[in-house]
Amino acid sequence: MRRLTWSQLGIAVSLLALTAACISTTAESSTTTVSGISTPAPSTTSAPVPATTVTWKDLSIRPHIWFGPLDPWSWGQFYPGAGPFQFYDLFTEDAPWPRAAEAVGVMRLYPVWLESFATRGQLEDVFEDLGRRGIAISFELGPLTETAACNASTVEGFAGAGPALNIARRIRQAGGVLHSMDLEHPFDAASYGPLACRMSPVEIARDSLTTIEAVRSIFPEVLVGSIETADLDPEAVAAWLDGYREVTGEHLAYFHLDSNFAIPDWSSRAKAIEEVVRSRGVEFGIIYFGDAEDTSDEEWLARAEERFVEYEVITGGKPDHAIFQSWHTHPERLLPETDAGTFTYLINRYMRPRSVLEVAFVDAAWSGSLTAEDSTPLAGATIQLSGEPVSGPGLVGTYTISGTVPAGATGADVGYRINTECNCSGQAELTLHEATYMEAGSTSNLVPNGDFSQGLEGWGTWGSASYGLVDSDIRTGNALRVSAAPGLDAGLNSGTAAVTAGAGFTMTVTARVDPVSAGSGYFQIIFLNPGGEVERRTIPLAAARVDLGVVETGVDGRFELSGTELGAGVRLRAWFAGDASHWPALAIAEASDG
Repeated sequence: MRRLTWSQLGIAVSLLALTAACISTTAESSTTTVSGISTPAPSTTSAPVPATTVTWKDLSIRPHIWFGPLDPWSWGQFYPGAGPFQFYDLFTEDAPWPRAAEAVGVMRLYPVWLESFATRGQLEDVFEDLGRRGIAISFELGPLTETAACNASTVEGFAGAGPALNIARRIRQAGGVLHSMDLEHPFDAASYGPLACRMSPVEIARDSLTTIEAVRSIFPEVLVGSIETADLDPEAVAAWLDGYREVTGEHLAYFHLDSNFAIPDWSSRAKAIEEVVRSRGVEFGIIYFGDAEDTSDEEWLARAEERFVEYEVITGGKPDHAIFQSWHTHPERLLPETDAGTFTYLINRYMRPRSVLEVAFVDAAWSGSLTAEDSTPLAGATIQLSGEPVSGPGLVGTYTISGTVPAGATGADVGYRINTECNCSGQAELTLHEATYMEAGSTSNLVPNGDFSQGLEGWGTWGSASYGLVDSDIRTGNALRVSAAPGLDAGLNSGTAAVTAGAGFTMTVTARVDPVSAGSGYFQIIFLNPGGEVERRTIPLAAARVDLGVVETGVDGRFELSGTELGAGVRLRAWFAGDASHWPALAIAEASDG
């Protein structure tokens, strides 16, 4: 499951009961008008709210942006003592995020803040500002009916119609107009959760319908979408979409993928899910976020950016919605958008113009061009060129993980996982020559027998795949050869290297990885203490590339590389890393293309 929400909070029943008791049921005469649709107001003893007219932004623009920072209640509950949080600072007229706010189409809000924490005045202020900006309101909540075994305190996805109705009423009473309701992981919760909670897609949809109808009793035109990981399985997603339509007679308005980024081939799986979702007439979105283990706002934001570049540039995904959301201690700063360490800055990075890179092999030379999306040439840009194996045994390369040793760690081991501890299954062919671990200021490798000079002494190997020592083809001595068919697992751990918490480190694996191995596993470093694993960091198995150098685009945006012939099974990869004003771009070409 993806985050700390109702399932982890253990919200006190007495708090919810108290909140519900504060919402009375006497009549109110006001109406809400949205795009010409008049909606009966909810019952309440509160003073009538004047009729509200909301003009939302054009949400047909692709992709459009959803924004979901933590609210103050969630921030304080999850991360006590983490420091002040800028949530309410977003909702002032002169808030320093004008460019990002113009880009955001939908604000995703959290349920406990909406139902139990925010005051009426705070809700009114937030909704008034969002309305002024044309930003639509959405909230997420587990729609499934609670039981003794499956409830908001134990399983994500279970909260039910009562809280949803309370939230809809509070939004209406505070003058807000609800655009959409996000079903928070009902398919995940009732498909992969405890056995007592297991349900079929049809049963999940039927149960969710009670919650949907409760919200639509207040906002009849509300859109309904679903946030799911669905095990990154396209067939599972299809089953959920079809089950929902069978029960409700309508498609989900959107499907937002909450990716498990630890799965080595997450991006290709996400692309397959995008295709399934779109084939059913449902809009597809993907949530971009960093890792809970990131140690700074900058690290979290950089990781989130790496993921949207991975998905949309390298994998070719084209989401309808890009969702920027965090349930971690980072980013702690939301504003100002001009600060490279803030959440709104990341939105502006995403909104940079796209760039277009082309490359081809013509007249025995590689040539290409880089332009902005409006075809304006981009002059003086650096293009990195490399050879990318697509067949054969692959090239010897280095795979590096660096960073800061986590707090509490006293040791670390390095190795690999293939078809295990990765939710993956694929073919793997690789030869591992050496593994090293060094900390800042050290000059020696701290991995015991890291070059296999003493055979497998100190190394732990297991699994059903085949492995064994072979002669290294890059130096004198041994290497470890591994071969795995899909479904056959393999694991490797080195002896433990002593580490220093807080120190900078670099872990490097030297290996030859066959291109067929992509998506089958990863190299890893696992930080340990006497109690067990503290943290794991990974780098996916993939064929190494040969560096062919860099070229610079001319005034016409063009570049050329001559005198380089790539052998069989290798193709050219041209990469523009992007800049402050433009997205990165990738182009791949075979010699035969020209």
